[in-house]
Amino acid sequence: METKRAYYLDHLKIFLTVLVIVHHVGQAYGPTGGFWQYKSSLNESAQWLGSFFAVNASFFMGLFFMLSGYFIPASYDRKGFKLFINDKIYRLGIPTLFAAFVIIPCQMYFYYSLYSGNAAMHFFQYYLQIYLGIGGQPVGFISSIGWPELNFGHAWFIEQLLVYSIVYAVIRKILPIKAYWTAKKAFNMLHILILALCIALGTLFVRMFYPIDTWIGILGFIQAEPAHLPQYVILFLVGIYAFRNDLFIQCNKKTGYLALTLGLSMAAVIYCMPLLPHSITAALYAGWAWYESFMAVFISWGLIVFFREKTNKSSILLKKLSESSFIAYILHYPIVLTIQYSLDKINLGSATAKFLTVSIISVLITYSISFLIKIQMKNLLSIKNTTSIKDPV
Repeated sequence: METKRAYYLDHLKIFLTVLVIVHHVGQAYGPTGGFWQYKSSLNESAQWLGSFFAVNASFFMGLFFMLSGYFIPASYDRKGFKLFINDKIYRLGIPTLFAAFVIIPCQMYFYYSLYSGNAAMHFFQYYLQIYLGIGGQPVGFISSIGWPELNFGHAWFIEQLLVYSIVYAVIRKILPIKAYWTAKKAFNMLHILILALCIALGTLFVRMFYPIDTWIGILGFIQAEPAHLPQYVILFLVGIYAFRNDLFIQCNKKTGYLALTLGLSMAAVIYCMPLLPHSITAALYAGWAWYESFMAVFISWGLIVFFREKTNKSSILLKKLSESSFIAYILHYPIVLTIQYSLDKINLGSATAKFLTVSIISVLITYSISFLIKIQMKNLLSIKNTTSIKDPV
């Protein structure tokens, strides 16, 4: 396992966080295929964003889970079962609840007031009756995502990561898994292909019952899109295994660059689909579970190696961005909506121009606010620690 700070993984998380922000910006200006809380009054539409969404969705959250899994074993090794669980509840559970009961209802009320077509009501009435479902569904209610509207929104990732972490901790408590996961082996293209095949088979099976963009509540409260769950779970486990066996280091530059080339080539095909014969596009759609799975694994491992080779040096700016990325992920959604709505009446000539403009502004403002919050959190923690030392309870 790596003994020094893997800066490239911090930088990869920054890249993925920015990609998530930009992905959500695009929802207002492209064929999202789902629900978005803002609607352009100028009817701005860039069809190429459909390809952008498809490529992003194929890999970026799965890669997030793999990176998260990578850091799990060392955290458990340092803290042990009880402290590890407490830490995850604090770091992941509280932000998940904050999103579900503070951020998301504000976003949903924004949509309810401006676009839903329902009778006007003040926020607290909406919060209780529509969002939490207290008092019964109003007569003539026009549904957007169902009733009640309580959901975890973009915090589904944090919620699932908390669940995966707790399951990992319970298994570690029961079984001495660490003892069996320490043999370092070379990681080559054959392993990448086998990994992609396993994900593809699991994905193909699940999508027989749950198409893409179908969301359910596992056990009634775990918000999940089953169509991508095989990828997320497998890559999370691969991340754990990768830490014990130094797979991110064992994967050599030649293998990583080949994987990235294959992945980006497959992504390029998606962007070129409007130019391809119908027979080819039909075959691609029919085999999407296979195509997406292999593209996701190629791009994910390719990016890991690329960032390892090209970005494994830190700087003050990159350090600050890395430290702020988790907060940026939590807060970006309402910031994006605010900027989209603020620029709603401004015609920039095309949906693409609007998309790029809102993306840049959203990333800058989100990280600026996140950085300021991070500073305040550090100051509060410093004051708390100082008080504890001077006046122990």
